[in-house]
Amino acid sequence: MDQHDIEENLWEHRVRFDQALKGMKIELVADDARRAAIAKGFGMVSLDSLTAEIETRSAPSDKPMVQVTLKLTGAVTQECGVSLEPFSHPIAADLTIDCIEKGRVTDEVAEIGAHEFTLDDLDEPDVIENGQIDLGQYVIEALGEAYDPFARKPGVVFQEPEVEKEPSPFAVLAKLKRDE
Repeated sequence: MDQHDIEENLWEHRVRFDQALKGMKIELVADDARRAAIAKGFGMVSLDSLTAEIETRSAPSDKPMVQVTLKLTGAVTQECGVSLEPFSHPIAADLTIDCIEKGRVTDEVAEIGAHEFTLDDLDEPDVIENGQIDLGQYVIEALGEAYDPFARKPGVVFQEPEVEKEPSPFAVLAKLKRDE
């Protein structure tokens, strides 16, 4: 995969649905080029490390579904949301997603795009096309949940700037009357 593909997809790692259904354990570790592209995509100073431990298994369901469990760990350098000074800190996230092949989707799941989302929709499985699950996409999703673009450097406290109070219109009128 060339640098252009990395920047476009941030991370792509596909596995076959039928293999994932049988169960797999995978560790994905981002190399320098991938971390640089992800950092750029998220607006980070740098992504110092990123590892995802992924396990797939058959999900408890009456239809063949894959449950993807992901544990993300890493370290990021970013600008403090208050002082704008760069600082490094660890990140971590856990993510569990159920996946179902497109041909096995129930009418209820297939129509999910036709109605307003509710909290109940969070339990709907991801619909997989072409028989492949993109685990890299889930790594990026977990990173998006773990990364706070406005994180504060430890010890930095936001101080509300002092603002001069504008005089009320009545005080301005009273001053004008005195000046006359």
